[in-house]
Amino acid sequence: MKNRVIGIDPGLSSTGYGILDFNRDKFKPLEGGVAKTVISDNLETRLKSIFDDIREVVIEYKPKIMAVEDLHSRYRNLKTAIIMGHARGVVCLVASQFHIPVFHYQPTQIKNIITGSGRADKIQIQRSVSRLLNLNFDSLNEHVADAYAAAICYSMMFNNVSYK
Repeated sequence: MKNRVIGIDPGLSSTGYGILDFNRDKFKPLEGGVAKTVISDNLETRLKSIFDDIREVVIEYKPKIMAVEDLHSRYRNLKTAIIMGHARGVVCLVASQFHIPVFHYQPTQIKNIITGSGRADKIQIQRSVSRLLNLNFDSLNEHVADAYAAAICYSMMFNNVSYK
């Protein structure tokens, strides 16, 4: 498999990532994890922690593409949207440092491609990702599942493949 993508589910407390090799409709998950931050740390420290963790993953796995879940269109709290924007910015900075093109996908677009419904819940995403990647559903973290979903979304759009 020649195409390697890192999917990212950005968040200030937990940023999920999933590294995926793909060739047409074949997927090979390489690594999935979560960059966690300490809630009591200040914003700058938490953003640096995300930066450092994602940078390490990029150095180790050398993805050619980054697929990032975009901000939701409706946040109840404007501050949440701004904080999420900070986390997304840090992840994009890592991509920029390594000259990795970044593709942004709306959550509803990812859900629709992965499950067939833009209104799918977290459990449906986890089930679909675990089925597509042949991973154990019970051990698949929701942030890792969302990150893999972004990576799968990119690969499906890249290959113009539909799994609905």
